[in-house]
Amino acid sequence: MLIYLDNAATTYPKPIAVSNSACQAVKLYGANPGRSGHNMSIRTAEEIFKCRQAIKNMFNADSEENIVFTLNCTHAINTVLKGYLKPGDHVVISSMEHNAVVRPLTELAKHGITYSVAPVIFNDNDATVDSFRRAINASTRLIACTHASNVWGARLPVERLTALAHQYGIRIMVDAAQTAGIFPVDLQNDRIDFLCMAGHKGLYGTMGTGVLIHPAEISLVR
Repeated sequence: MLIYLDNAATTYPKPIAVSNSACQAVKLYGANPGRSGHNMSIRTAEEIFKCRQAIKNMFNADSEENIVFTLNCTHAINTVLKGYLKPGDHVVISSMEHNAVVRPLTELAKHGITYSVAPVIFNDNDATVDSFRRAINASTRLIACTHASNVWGARLPVERLTALAHQYGIRIMVDAAQTAGIFPVDLQNDRIDFLCMAGHKGLYGTMGTGVLIHPAEISLVR
């Protein structure tokens, strides 16, 4: 008998519907969407669009066009950090951030991008929000925070942090690797700018899948 306790890394077992859909994809949607004009290519493109629609509806995104498929949540986070920030920008992160946030910012520091760490005060959301407020300076362009820690299981007051960010005219990126599919996330109500997710955790998809939802007015391509 196997007792699996590593769902923070990836969920297991996957629902039978996931296995069936993966097999169906290999059999029915094996063509390159947007690269060919034959029937299978068109069917594949239609199926991908349906997936975008499902994500849009689940997270109340503005448009299907704001949804980017990535390899995982780390890929989504890197896309934001390396596509949105420029030399001279400052980022505020929490003390519970994953290496997917800390390591890219450490590298970007070599290129004129700085960051500060706001301590998370367990069981005291007021103190946590104050930590972020004190870390903001005139160059702050982004707040990057995890929705919930994969180590501690603690959930940050993201709704209050988004309000804080917008009060100062700052964008916010939320790492929802541990919460997407577990906690409800509403991009319109929560006012999250960049939402990064792993497809293979709480969404119960296969490994090698991730999602980034970004504002329509922001291009992350350099």
